[in-house]
Amino acid sequence: MSNPYKAAVITCSDKGSRGERVDTSGPLICKMLEEDGWEVVHTEIVPDEADQIKSVLINSADRRQIPLILTTGGTGFSPRDCTPEATMAVVERPTPGIPEAMRAASMRITSKGCLSRAAAGIRKSSLIVNLPGSEKAASENLDAVLGPIRHGVDMLLSAGSADCGVQRAVVKAVCISEIKGVQKHQVNSVHLRKNHGIEGDAHAGTWHRQVSLLGKESVDKMRDQLDIELKPGAFAENILTEGICLYELPVGTFLKVGTAVGEVTQIGKECHYDCEIRRKAGDCVMPREGIFIRILEGGDVKEGDEVTVLENYR
Repeated sequence: MSNPYKAAVITCSDKGSRGERVDTSGPLICKMLEEDGWEVVHTEIVPDEADQIKSVLINSADRRQIPLILTTGGTGFSPRDCTPEATMAVVERPTPGIPEAMRAASMRITSKGCLSRAAAGIRKSSLIVNLPGSEKAASENLDAVLGPIRHGVDMLLSAGSADCGVQRAVVKAVCISEIKGVQKHQVNSVHLRKNHGIEGDAHAGTWHRQVSLLGKESVDKMRDQLDIELKPGAFAENILTEGICLYELPVGTFLKVGTAVGEVTQIGKECHYDCEIRRKAGDCVMPREGIFIRILEGGDVKEGDEVTVLENYR
């Protein structure tokens, strides 16, 4: 199936367009999008000229019909910075909450975050968002709003009929361990078999804890307490997600994960007696915030797939 989450990344820079400066922000934004499951279908570098910026935005939205168009650069106080003005000249419906959220995130890092003039808005069925020109600021701003942006694009793709009450998340990683007692490692994709779990995973079987899930939000809580890298699978989770508070889902909740369907059977579990994370941090989130499901319908799951709470299954 074709990926509906398509994006364009437009770098606005006089020096970049003349080849006098290597563009690092654009490629980094592309990488972040691809890691989140987006397909970047167009990239371009244009000078800080309002007419040229407007032209590429209109072309990306009207002719190419790209759902998400991100710009980087031209959002500051320099006399040549005109990306927000060019953006607001072509959008039909402003979305001020997005740049407000980005500025709020920046202000937590530096008081200069309030100087960003980034804008955002909708043109036809495309969402246009300005990001700063520096690599660091662009990545911090995008990270702050990428989850909500996906939901906004969902509504645009569904002609505004997306059910805001439906809980959705995205798969950040899938992991397995072929032998029990060995830390899970990330793989490209997995197949979930009905009433079994993940093919090739040592913890699969005809029991109630066939597949484990943990939210990236839970992992992030532990990062400041540890001096070790928390790779996917560090908490023994099969599927790392972002966007749903998993541990608040009641037992019996039905989840569609990729093309598979599972039922929540347990919230949390007793931590392994020699858990490295608990030994180093004095705490571990998996016992409280990890969840387990049994597989009702088989299917494939990979990074970038959607996780959806099913309200009316069966």
